[in-house]
Amino acid sequence: MKLTTAILPAVALGLAACAHGEHPHEDADDHAMTITDHADHPDKLVRAATGEMVDNPFHPVRLLLSNEESAGEVTIYEFLLPPKSPGSPPHTHSLEDEYFYVLSGTLDVLSNGETLRLNPGDFAALNRGHAHMFWNGSDTPTELIMTTTGSSFEAFMKSAGPRIAEAKPANAEEAGAVIGQLAAEHGIIISMDKMPEAAAPFYAPPPPPEPVQE
Repeated sequence: MKLTTAILPAVALGLAACAHGEHPHEDADDHAMTITDHADHPDKLVRAATGEMVDNPFHPVRLLLSNEESAGEVTIYEFLLPPKSPGSPPHTHSLEDEYFYVLSGTLDVLSNGETLRLNPGDFAALNRGHAHMFWNGSDTPTELIMTTTGSSFEAFMKSAGPRIAEAKPANAEEAGAVIGQLAAEHGIIISMDKMPEAAAPFYAPPPPPEPVQE
């Protein structure tokens, strides 16, 4: 992953949030109050492949910017999806929006009831209140930047690995139930009935092991 490519989405979001135009009802004091109301969060630089790894049961995840480091505004991750692998089941957020920017490979998403394939440089805003999902249905790895608003999703991601370890599920169905309960605690509703046919093979439980012949 190239450093300049990885930070472009974050830079764009930051510029949009910080830009000041000519607003007739605002003055310098308004802007000064906005700045002082936020806790200090110094600049941060993350070199390629050095982000903090998140204990995630789904796919490799690096944390690039936490919500505490952005004054509670956003969390930014790098997602690494192996070839032909799941990303998330169909789900709907009620507390945050998600933004995806593909760095390399391709990303399949469910958005507005349609299955779409995103290519490097493509961007998708998957917003709260709308069912969506993502996966890698290709033969090559996928790298993407995922930005989420607020702090609830970051708390969910931090809790997923430990909750699975604590529950010790015996199979994929039990693991899914654990994640479903945790997701609901964070305002995320999983709806497997919305699973598109193209994604289903990547979410099927593994076949049972063959009996050992003596």
